[in-house]
Parts: sequence; C-alpha cells; structure tokens
Amino acid sequence: MYGEIDLESYTISIIRLNTAFQKLENSDPIHEIKALLEESLEDLEKLYKDTVDDLNNDEVNINEYYMFFQNGRQTFPQYIEALGSIENSELQEVVNSLLNVFTNLNKIADGFSGGNIDEI
Repeated sequence: MYGEIDLESYTISIIRLNTAFQKLENSDPIHEIKALLEESLEDLEKLYKDTVDDLNNDEVNINEYYMFFQNGRQTFPQYIEALGSIENSELQEVVNSLLNVFTNLNKIADGFSGGNIDEI
C-alpha cells in the first residue's frame, strides 16, 4: 500500500508472534513455533520495506505513520526483549531476523519521537 501502514497485516503478524510465544511457553512442537515465527517475519519484513520506501518519497504524509510509530515506541522494545530471551538453536535464525526487523522499526519510531528521521 502506498502511503499507509498495512495495519491488517501487522495485526496478523503480531497475533502469530504472540501465539508463537505462548506455544514456546507451553513446550509445543518447535516446527509449529518456527512456522508462526517465519510467517510473522515475512509480513513484518514487507511492512518494514514498504514503510522505508514510502518514507523515502519526496512527498510523505507523516500523519499516516505517526500513530503507528508512537505505539511502536512502546511495543517494539518489548518484542525485542522477548525475542532476545529465546534460547533455542532451531529458532535462532528466524529469531535473529525478527530482532533485526523490530530493531529497524524501532529506529524509525525513534525518528518520530524527535530523533533524526533522515538517518533511517
């Protein structure tokens, strides 16, 4: 989507991620957890790339992103912390990729809170 966050895709990704955390806590099969994490990663990577592309346009309606990233300033660090606490070698690659996406989204969120958005 041009110029706006795909909130439906983001919401589904977060639900998958939270479900994966619950399954991990319940000691469910790793392949189920990994599939949820991979699906979440795919959607979040697309969201991140689309957002960067939109923000790099000459004309950007920052208001389309402001509320999303204000919320992200609260939630992204929580997901970074939760993902960083996962210690499972079978999940490490996808967890590291998710950490990277959330770290990058958090940098954009910092840009919306008075940081330099041009450094994104």
